[in-house]
Amino acid sequence: MSYSALDDLKKKIDPDRLVELTDTTNNPPTTADTVKTDRAIQDADALIDSYVSKRYMVPLIPTPLMAREASATVAIYYLHVFRGLDPDLWRRRFEDTVSWLGQVAAGAVNLEGVTAEPSPSTGSVADFSADDRAFSRETLKGF
Repeated sequence: MSYSALDDLKKKIDPDRLVELTDTTNNPPTTADTVKTDRAIQDADALIDSYVSKRYMVPLIPTPLMAREASATVAIYYLHVFRGLDPDLWRRRFEDTVSWLGQVAAGAVNLEGVTAEPSPSTGSVADFSADDRAFSRETLKGF
């Protein structure tokens, strides 16, 4: 399950620009390449999961609006990078999104509608015991 979809990307960027970023087959570009957009979304979602998994079970179900927005923003930035472009606007949006994800991971920001992963219990501690070592450097000298 992806946090965003092609339609979410089209809401954030001009559809013609999306075609230019993804269609490497046709000259001039004619159609958005869904393989490239899907890959960019998968990569964006992996980045999101790497941050939010410190506090939440992933994938995030239901998908919070902010996770959908973050996924679309990062995917669009990745598509620009794929084409060798680094427009200042999308780089800043990417950096802002990563900063926000860091705040989510640190617990400064909560995701609405998603239950935080319970922290590990500190009440029970595993206790291990074993017999004394039968073999050591001293007992194996000469072998």
